[in-house]
Amino acid sequence: IGEVQGWLEQHYANAIVIDELAERAHLGPRTFKRRFKEATGETPLSYLQHLRIEAAKHALESTRRQTAQIIWDVGYEDASSFRRLFKRNVGCTMEEYRRRFSYVTPQRSKPQLATSNSRE
Repeated sequence: IGEVQGWLEQHYANAIVIDELAERAHLGPRTFKRRFKEATGETPLSYLQHLRIEAAKHALESTRRQTAQIIWDVGYEDASSFRRLFKRNVGCTMEEYRRRFSYVTPQRSKPQLATSNSRE
């Protein structure tokens, strides 16, 4: 189970199939799910969701990437589904989380150079 956890931590953004994780652990799917929960306290799916949420939180804190891009980068294709999952687990929206915890300064717009209306 530890090896599967390590693999998931490296590949959480990939499309993950529980039966393939069970094969990786050399177990049947039902046995794998039971042993995974015994070892981690979470189902394989909730563990994967937790990894993806943590990766999204890190990206929100440390980058200016758009939230839709972050959602895609962590392995979700359905943005609204991930936004609901994020809010349910973190307690705020992705945008609120970024405002509270980002340590990247917002990009400021460059000052406009004054143009002269005088004729030469």
